[in-house]
Amino acid sequence: MHPFGPLFLLGLLALTALAAAGLTLGIARLLHPRPRGPHPASHALPPPPESRIAAALAARLAAHPGLNAVQLLGDPVKALAARLALIEAAQSSVDLQYYIWQNDTAGALMLDALRAAASRGLRVRLLLDDNGTSGLDETLAVFAALPNVEVRLFNPFPIRRARVLGYLSDFSRLNRRMHNKAMVVDGSAAILGGRNIADDYFNRFAPGGLYMDLDVAVAGPVVPEVATQFDLYWNSIPAIPAQLLLAPVSPDRVAALTAQEIARLSQPDAVGYVAALRLAGHAPPLLAPDAPLTYAPARLLFDPPEKISGLLQGKKMLWHHLLEALGQPHSELLLISPYLVPTRVGVRALGRFARNGVRTRILTNSFAANDVPLVHSGYAHRRRPLLRRGVELLEYAPDADTTHAPDGPGAFLADFVGSRIKGTSPFSRNKLHAKVFAVDRARVFIGSFNFDPRSMRLNTELGLLIEAPSIAAGISDAFDNYFPARAWRVTLGPTQRLRWSRPGQPDLHHEPGTSLRSRVALGIAQRLPIEWML
Repeated sequence: MHPFGPLFLLGLLALTALAAAGLTLGIARLLHPRPRGPHPASHALPPPPESRIAAALAARLAAHPGLNAVQLLGDPVKALAARLALIEAAQSSVDLQYYIWQNDTAGALMLDALRAAASRGLRVRLLLDDNGTSGLDETLAVFAALPNVEVRLFNPFPIRRARVLGYLSDFSRLNRRMHNKAMVVDGSAAILGGRNIADDYFNRFAPGGLYMDLDVAVAGPVVPEVATQFDLYWNSIPAIPAQLLLAPVSPDRVAALTAQEIARLSQPDAVGYVAALRLAGHAPPLLAPDAPLTYAPARLLFDPPEKISGLLQGKKMLWHHLLEALGQPHSELLLISPYLVPTRVGVRALGRFARNGVRTRILTNSFAANDVPLVHSGYAHRRRPLLRRGVELLEYAPDADTTHAPDGPGAFLADFVGSRIKGTSPFSRNKLHAKVFAVDRARVFIGSFNFDPRSMRLNTELGLLIEAPSIAAGISDAFDNYFPARAWRVTLGPTQRLRWSRPGQPDLHHEPGTSLRSRVALGIAQRLPIEWML
C-alpha cells in the first residue's frame, strides 16, 4: 500500500465527519427557526395615584429635591428580602430583568411572590437572558400562562433541549448575552446591581458557595431611567415572548411541578432560610421610616440592546460613558471586579493613572476564589505589568477570617465580603462577585459591569453612577482597613517574582490554593488566543 494511503483514508473520514456534523447542524437550525417579530409592545406603567411605595418616600424625597434615595444591599439575605418586600408592597406593576434565574429555593420564592402579585391584579413582566434559564422551560411556560404575567427570553436558543447545538450552529449570536440585572416596582423604586436570582447570591449556606455581591435599592428621579431601559430591552428584536419558544405544559405536569416546589420549600434548610428572610423583611429597604438612606445625584449607565448585534459603535457602549462619567481621577481610583481581564490596553491605562500620582487599587478574586479558572488566566499574565506600573493588587481569599466587621462609613462593605458569612473553611467556595468603581472618594459605580472584554464588547451591562462621597469614602476606607485581612496582597520581589502576602501568614511564591497541575494548566491557558472572549 502507498505510504500515504492510511493518511488519505483518515483525512477522508475526517472530512466526511465534518460534513455530516455541518449537515446535522444545518438541519437542526431549519427545524428550530427563531421566532421573528414584531411582537406586541408594552411600556412601563406610571406610579399608581395612591402608591404605598411612593407615599412612604414622598416626604423624604421632597426634603432632598432632585436627589435620589439610595440604600446599599450588601447582606445577601436582606438583598433577597428587599426584593420580596417591594414586590409585596407593589400595587400596579413589577418589571424584572435578569441574566440568571435558577430553579432553586431563591428562584421559587421570587416566582411565588410574583404569582401572588399577579393574582392581586398587578402586571408582571419578566425578561430573562436565555443563557441562564437552563432547566426552567416548564416552570416558565406555566408562569407565563398566568393572567397578568408576560415572560420574554432575550437572545434565545431555538433548540431547547440540546443547547450546545445552538452554540455550534450560531455561535456569533449566542456568544453575546444580556448581563443586566434590574427590578422596577410601581415605577417608584428599583433594585439593581450584580446579583442574579439564585441561592448562590442570597443563601449563606448554598451548596455551591456564596457570591459576595452588592446591590443598590433606589428611589427618585433615576427610577424612570431604569424603567425606560427595561422597556428598550423588552421591546427589542432579541426579546421573544416565551410562549413562542416553550411548549405548553399538561395539567398533570403542572401538578407535578407544584408538588416539587412545595417539597423544595419544605426542606429543613429552605425552612430556615425562609425564616431568616421573614426576619430580614421586617425592615424593607427605602420604605422603613428609619431606613439609613443616602441622598445623592445618580445616573443610570447601560448598553443599548442593539449591542447584541455586534454592530454598535464604541461611543454608544456603557464602558465609554462610564469613563466619561467617572471623570479623570486626581488622587484615587478603586476597582472591585471579580472577573478581571484588563488586556494590554487596560494595563496601559491603569498604569498611566498610577504613574501620574493616582493611587490605583484593584480587588479581584484569587485563583482559589474564582469559579472560572479560564477567566483567571486572562488576569494572571497581566499582574507583573500592572505591578511594575504601580498598580496595587488584592486577591480575595475565600477562607478569610470573618469575625471582625468594620466601623464607620465602610461598614456596609462587611456584608458583601463576608463579615457574617458562617461555615467558611480554608478554600471554601465563597467568591467575590460585586462590581464597583470608585474615584477620588467622591463618585462610585455599582452594577453588572466586569473589567473584561466580554463586558466591554460582547455582553450588555448596566449600573448606577452615584455621586455620594460617603459611599465612595467607605469603599476607600475598606481598601485601607478591611480588605487587606481578607485578601492576598500581590507584590513583586527583588527578582520580579510574584509574592502573595497576608497578615499573620508566611509569604507565598506561587498561586494560593493551586496544585502543580492547575498551575501548569493556568500557564498554558495564558498563552491561548482567547482573551477577546473572556
